[in-house]
Amino acid sequence: MKEENLEAQITDYRLPAISQQLRFLLIVFAAVGVVMLIGGFLGVQSQRVYQIYLVNFAFWTGLAQAGVAFAAVYRLTNGGWSDNFRRIGELFAAFLPVSFFLLLIILILQSQIYPWARDPSPDYSVWLNSTFFTIRMLVYFSVMTILSVYYVKVAVRPEIGLLKQHGNYDETEQTGVTTRLIERLTRNWQGYNEEYRVSQEKLKVLTPIFLIAYGGLYTFAGIDLLMTLDPGYYSTIYGWLFVISGFYSGIVAMMMAGYLIRKKTAVGDVLDKTQFHDIGKLMLGFCMFTGGLVFSQYLTIWYGNIPKETVYIITRFHEAPWAVISTIILLLAYFVPLVFLFSKKIKQTPAALFILGILILIALWLNRFIEAVPSIWPGMTIPFGIVEIGITLGFFAAVVSCWMWLARFVPLVPAKPE
Repeated sequence: MKEENLEAQITDYRLPAISQQLRFLLIVFAAVGVVMLIGGFLGVQSQRVYQIYLVNFAFWTGLAQAGVAFAAVYRLTNGGWSDNFRRIGELFAAFLPVSFFLLLIILILQSQIYPWARDPSPDYSVWLNSTFFTIRMLVYFSVMTILSVYYVKVAVRPEIGLLKQHGNYDETEQTGVTTRLIERLTRNWQGYNEEYRVSQEKLKVLTPIFLIAYGGLYTFAGIDLLMTLDPGYYSTIYGWLFVISGFYSGIVAMMMAGYLIRKKTAVGDVLDKTQFHDIGKLMLGFCMFTGGLVFSQYLTIWYGNIPKETVYIITRFHEAPWAVISTIILLLAYFVPLVFLFSKKIKQTPAALFILGILILIALWLNRFIEAVPSIWPGMTIPFGIVEIGITLGFFAAVVSCWMWLARFVPLVPAKPE
């Protein structure tokens, strides 16, 4: 297919300029989050600020990383049912450099968050000490951020270069950062056909490396981020549960992003109900897979009957006030989706999937909350109010802003050369 035809195929599939209302709303959300964090540094509800910051970092970073991982899995399995959702997943890479910066705050505050950092125990000091913890976290997230950004750069370079070659980037609409990034991404441009060939060759090698790193590093990242909040608790399933539940949230987020851009852009012409039906089936699969892992973890702890492990479960499932949240999670993340996603009609109705997606993401966010907070919160009531909402809105605004920024110049519908 000629380059002119390919360029015409993708030129209309970029996100239009963000409306003033949405831009203002995202700025307000981000500002609220920053104000809450600064308040924590100044001593205003510091414990609540720090613990909810950790919860949101774990949730939103796992969600964004899962988007890129989905794209890699799709490519590795030679998926052909929706290149559009693959591209939506790739665009979540824009948040990961920001996430790495946000990680530094956790490392600075680790003595305020992790019990073992304040009161070291000789039983765990080989693994749980501040120096080694910091090194591990930097390795986990720096490697995954670099791999993710490079993976997406290789994947989108042919199309960005094609659009640039045909003058599709209006410099008056691009910020200086965007212009410099486009220039860097298209340096030494060799023409679309050659760039596409090189891109595919690189991705054949890079994709399995990326997925092996994702499975391994994020398994340990989940253990270090959240499980070590209770040093006496240990689960061999926890790391994989962290990865799979994060992947579940990423799939749901991609579906929701697809629904919204379908309404607001020309993507609606190509992102049809069949593709929503397919991603709905994927949601059902990971609902069952994640729920199965949760039950497997519970079952192992139940029949093992080891005091340190059973206390972790009893606190969250049988004691007030946490038992209510655990019940909500089980209903909204597993049982309700399981019932509704068996319906073909619902999977082919994007609006219904979108509403269900909101409930699932709320439940998965609460799951990160219940994994972390009971281990470090000394109070007898659930710490949830304006502090928690403010920090969460700040993270939400950061993820959405980063995704939309990248979607402004990367086509949401990949080119399909013959």
